[in-house]
Amino acid sequence: MKILNKFFFVPIILLTLILPQTIYAQSDIHGHYFEKSMVSLIERGIMRGYSDGTYRPDHAITRAEFTVFLVRALNLSTNASQNKFTDIEKEDWYYAAITTAVNNQIIGGYPNNVFRPDKHISRQEVAAMMKRALDLKGIDADKAPLLFNDNKEINPMFYGAIQKLVYLNIIAGKKNNQGLYFAPLDSTTRGEMSAILNRMLQVIGEPKIRIDYTHYNYSFKEMIDIQVTKTPKVDGAGNFLASRSLVEYYANPRNFSSESSDYLQFLNLSENANLDPSEINRKVLQNKGSLSGQANSFIEAGKQYGINEVYLMAHALHETGNGTSRLATGIPVDKNGNIVAKNKATYTVYNMYGYGAVDNDPLNGGAKYAFNKGWFSPEAAIIGGARDIANHYINDGQDTLYKMRWNPSSPGYPQYATHVQWAILQTNRIQEIYNLLNNYVLKFDVPTFNQQPGATSKPSGDKQYHVDTKRQGEKMKTTANLNLRTGPTTTFHIIKTLSNNTIVTIIGENGGWYKVNAGGVTGWVSSNYLRKGIRLSEQFLKPSAEDKKAPSTSKIYNHLRAVTTENHVHMRTEPSTRNKETIIKLLSIDTSIEIIDKHDNWYYVSDSQDKGWISKDYILLTNLFQVENIESNLLVRNKPNLQGEVIGKLQASDYVNANVTANNQVVQEGDWLMVYYKDGYGWVHQRYLHKQNNY
Repeated sequence: MKILNKFFFVPIILLTLILPQTIYAQSDIHGHYFEKSMVSLIERGIMRGYSDGTYRPDHAITRAEFTVFLVRALNLSTNASQNKFTDIEKEDWYYAAITTAVNNQIIGGYPNNVFRPDKHISRQEVAAMMKRALDLKGIDADKAPLLFNDNKEINPMFYGAIQKLVYLNIIAGKKNNQGLYFAPLDSTTRGEMSAILNRMLQVIGEPKIRIDYTHYNYSFKEMIDIQVTKTPKVDGAGNFLASRSLVEYYANPRNFSSESSDYLQFLNLSENANLDPSEINRKVLQNKGSLSGQANSFIEAGKQYGINEVYLMAHALHETGNGTSRLATGIPVDKNGNIVAKNKATYTVYNMYGYGAVDNDPLNGGAKYAFNKGWFSPEAAIIGGARDIANHYINDGQDTLYKMRWNPSSPGYPQYATHVQWAILQTNRIQEIYNLLNNYVLKFDVPTFNQQPGATSKPSGDKQYHVDTKRQGEKMKTTANLNLRTGPTTTFHIIKTLSNNTIVTIIGENGGWYKVNAGGVTGWVSSNYLRKGIRLSEQFLKPSAEDKKAPSTSKIYNHLRAVTTENHVHMRTEPSTRNKETIIKLLSIDTSIEIIDKHDNWYYVSDSQDKGWISKDYILLTNLFQVENIESNLLVRNKPNLQGEVIGKLQASDYVNANVTANNQVVQEGDWLMVYYKDGYGWVHQRYLHKQNNY
């Protein structure tokens, strides 16, 4: 086997999973009547033995055991849903299977919200559950006449189910000297159950599963080191950076069980599923907006470009909100692809996979992309988008959802999304679609890495969020009563409410929220209600000229430095929000700007590239000081010491601007601060100056 150098990040096929040929000669099923059927289920992972190595073919099975076997046989996703039974706990080994079966209407409970997991299951109850399993797979049958001597003992509610299973030769009766009996109240043994399940799987057309493992010859840590530099996000909106531990969790294949729908992130998407369009339109796409009736488009797209059509449907349903998004229902555009009113449109464009729908302007970006591609109908968008997926990802080797998200052969680029959960967000829907189908083959490609850790727990709470510590240690003040929370969104619990003007110390930042220490209590607060400097004093600034678009250049505004206090601050051509066309650009938080002039509640500023107007609500000064704690005058000297020549005086309550460096740090030497004075510079002692951060 050729091992490739890690620096090329090239995958090699390590092995294909071969089902173990377990030797059962010494087990308790050797020579048993049901040995063959039990071995078949054991080799498929449907039936498992006991801790002592036995399989107990004559042991009567319980309701919990049969439910687990049936869920495994049907390959249902075991993502546990809400439990309504009082006698089942989340820690029980059968919890996920029972909640899954209940959710799929395969089994129910008893009055008073009990399930009775340890109760032996009768033959007529087995028939009812298997009939519901066949219903789930869309399989129906005629009703065979029942020729059992004990027909009258069958509960009428189970009679129809038994008739259909007899017709399908899944279940039969028991013979004795008196004739043929169904024995509806008898318990079912593990051996009998194995025969019944094998017959059911033959009727369904059991899916074949193949698992390949691709080994990447570099360490898991190296992969994560790269991924954390690519702005991985906690949320789909892309507002919050994910912590390293959260990236590690979702990037580690060992955290995902083959019995979970999440495992479908490793499904090879270059294989067609060979679907029946009428079945898909009826079972999957019915009432799905603009995707309704589009089964042939998805199937054709899959055939043309070699993509699994189940994935294409799941992807489109996810991106379009079940075919109801604006990009899915059609965007009116002009001859150049710009969005216009419907009555002025030259074309209507469609986009089913979210191509071009960038975070900061998804509608315009997605519409323009669709226009450039000529997607003027839902069919064109489905088939054309599949071509782009094939060309950009599938045909380039990124043929699983995991590879699209994490790209282990070249970590970091290209990757389809930044959301850490992106690879599993569509798997539930893919599983739901496969649950409706009868015949298919599932081929998986699971990555492995050097020094790859085992399964770990998913980080919880604010441990999912990265903490940017660039501003650690800064003091800020609340501008209103402000909730201190356990995490950086309003969905997290409130620890306490901070009163207005509370001083907090910054620990870190993420997504417009600060992690802070407030009087010894640590939590998260919104940055919208914190201020780092002070707002420009009305006594310090003069009104601007009457002409708003031609501001004055009074010397009083020279050297006033400030920063923006929020992300996406609008710089405009005029001091008004009435017209969106006046927006010059968007400034990010902490952008350094120079104040040139003021008009009402607007400042005319420069960010070294452009000049424009910004509302004073989003500007804070960084170099304003006020003379305090002095009874006479504060001397301004030409050198930073007492031997310096006196070049002027400042009075108590005077404001003065400090000279600042390129990164907004004030210039000082020892206890002396360099300030702008008249047409030059001077030095004053810091003892008598107070930085106005807390107005």
